[in-house]
Amino acid sequence: MDQGGRPFTEAEPTAGRSRLFLAGYGLANAGAFVSFIPFLTLLAPLKAAEVAPHARDLTLSQISIVGAITAAVAHIAFGALSDATRSRFGRRRPWILGGWIATTLSLALVGLAQTPWQMLGAVVVLQLAVNALYAPLAAVLPDLVPDHQKGAAAAWAGLALPASKLFTALVVGALLVSATSRYIAVIAAAALLVLPFAVTLREPPAPARAPIAWPSLRLTAFADGRFRMVFASRLLIETAVALHTLYLFFYLKDRGDLASRLPGVTPEAAFGLLLTASTLGMLAAGAVSGVLSDRLGRRPVVIAGGVLIATGVALLLLVSGWPGPLVAQVVFGIGHGVYSTSNLALVAEVLPDSAGNGRDLGVMNVAVAASQALGPLLGIAVASGGGDLRGVFAAAVLAALAGAGALLARR
Repeated sequence: MDQGGRPFTEAEPTAGRSRLFLAGYGLANAGAFVSFIPFLTLLAPLKAAEVAPHARDLTLSQISIVGAITAAVAHIAFGALSDATRSRFGRRRPWILGGWIATTLSLALVGLAQTPWQMLGAVVVLQLAVNALYAPLAAVLPDLVPDHQKGAAAAWAGLALPASKLFTALVVGALLVSATSRYIAVIAAAALLVLPFAVTLREPPAPARAPIAWPSLRLTAFADGRFRMVFASRLLIETAVALHTLYLFFYLKDRGDLASRLPGVTPEAAFGLLLTASTLGMLAAGAVSGVLSDRLGRRPVVIAGGVLIATGVALLLLVSGWPGPLVAQVVFGIGHGVYSTSNLALVAEVLPDSAGNGRDLGVMNVAVAASQALGPLLGIAVASGGGDLRGVFAAAVLAALAGAGALLARR
């Protein structure tokens, strides 16, 4: 496989990667996403309703905030640790494999939680484990993929999110019924997708007398103007996505016309239908947007994705009668596919120091983790004020538009 063999260097990669490498990287990313997307979108709300039936919204929001903070710190820490690793197996591979083992155990721990405090502790462990897996995996793209292939690699990696959502909708949400079977399916799918790439990954070896490298947690990336611009845009757009993802299930469940328009359809099944629709749109858009960004430039494509995300959420609010939500989800999915793939390539391009790719990707991921905290905070404010979820989705529209506009601030 085309996965290494060149001398160790911190220089930018120049040799092209094979399609087999790119496909394997995409599948490994899908496995990483499968390990937490089903939990964030469906299993966590169901678990919160199980352990705190009379305070499900508040419990989910509080646990999500703690989990997001844990994820932000963990991604930087494990990225820096993998940057500093010097082993015969490479910098990233030992952490990917170790993170997969820890993720498997922590998912089982979450499934066994019986109280809100137990769920909180299990989610913290899960976030640590998932980031031990994902932080070094994400760094493989800037480490080993040259600039002229970053869009193509991002297109493969960008399929991870819609694939994990499709898995959530069709398998976890619709096919399986018991909580145990759902957690087992997540664990098995993650293993099948991650392990082939992780086991066969070949990184440029360190020289026999390579100096010991100590992890660096310095946030020097923020000194770069392009990095700051992309960070701000990502924070805003990801906040819109987090608000939509976290509260869509409850929004559907609380809709007054769902039972009359779709008799016999449970909220879980309706959620699965909408998730499938948005995922198909995301798959179609994501497959082409990465390559399109190689030709048109990253920022115009990312901006278009942010505007489409805002449009989809706005339609969810404005067209309340069924099948309005279905149309809204298709538009949202297309926007999310365009945004996520092109943004991944954009992030890989603006990392200022190749020796610290893992750490700086962790810093950039703080935007995602912070968005997962901002969303629940707004949810708590709405719930405490006696409001409904329409205000939450209106805030999501504004955040997506502001994030798209942030990329126009510096030309």
